[in-house]
Amino acid sequence: MTADPLAEAARLVAALRPDWQRPERFHEAKAEALACIRAAAADRCAGCEAAALRERLARAHALLRAAGAELARHRRLLAAARPKPRRRRAEHDPRQGRLPLPRGSENDSAAPRRSP
Repeated sequence: MTADPLAEAARLVAALRPDWQRPERFHEAKAEALACIRAAAADRCAGCEAAALRERLARAHALLRAAGAELARHRRLLAAARPKPRRRRAEHDPRQGRLPLPRGSENDSAAPRRSP
């Protein structure tokens, strides 16, 4: 390989020709040219602003995942620490009329009977 990866990639791309005897040779040469192009892009982008932004974004994602895990842990802890609120039994509202049910109906059998 030469010192300039882009020049090497340009040379490899210019030399690309279909090979009718061994078709995989074309794909091998194409893959080698792509590797040179990717290496040149990585070398040139190592100190650029976009690389710094990608690194900051990766750190922010990691921080967000950690905060989400901590929040889930705190929610589980809070759910285990306090009992669930109980609903009060609704008492009879004097403004609401009672249904006149006959004595001995099936609705009275489930309720406890009062002695007179």
